[in-house]
Amino acid sequence: MTFAAEIAVLVVDDDPMVRRGVTDIFGATADIRVVAGVDDGDQVLDAVATYRPDVVLMDLKMKRLGGLEATEALMALPQPPKVIAMTSMDLDDVVTASIAAGAHSFLRKDEAPETFHQAVRVVAAGNTLFSLESLREIVGRERRTVPAPALRSLTAREREVLVELASGATNGEIAGRLYLGQTTVKSHVSSISTKLGTRNRVQIAIEAFRAGVVV
Repeated sequence: MTFAAEIAVLVVDDDPMVRRGVTDIFGATADIRVVAGVDDGDQVLDAVATYRPDVVLMDLKMKRLGGLEATEALMALPQPPKVIAMTSMDLDDVVTASIAAGAHSFLRKDEAPETFHQAVRVVAAGNTLFSLESLREIVGRERRTVPAPALRSLTAREREVLVELASGATNGEIAGRLYLGQTTVKSHVSSISTKLGTRNRVQIAIEAFRAGVVV
């Protein structure tokens, strides 16, 4: 998948007004195009095969098949698109579960259009977008510690990268702040993910908050 010219987006939501609204949000952008919209999770695999989106905006609560299950099905594909979970309610366990299933970021449906634009661009580029307030809300109800062996296995440099990543920094930003090459940062992020048993950057950030590495 390439994102140089245009980012293709699939919108998955059982409310036609939401699908229309999200489509309109991207109507003024030159680099993002909604290629299709479907009204339930059981249509996602076929839509992805047909339209080959780079990013899927996924509602979490739908009538026949929820966004969590649809995300799990997408992540089983050889080259899955990036997934951004959408929710109209307070962040809850379903959001956390969608991240564990492989969603690359999450948005409330009432976010500003600019936040939708930025989230899609950042996720399409291989990073993620989240607010520290949202992460605190996710972990606030159940504070736990990442298993000590996993934390102890991180090198001093990996811990520095972890703190920066948990702030929402991109690889380029981390490289600049820590005076590292982007390839080196990417290698550190991959090693951190392996050691902590996570699947993507937002999961890494959640684990960092839960462990108290960042507050």
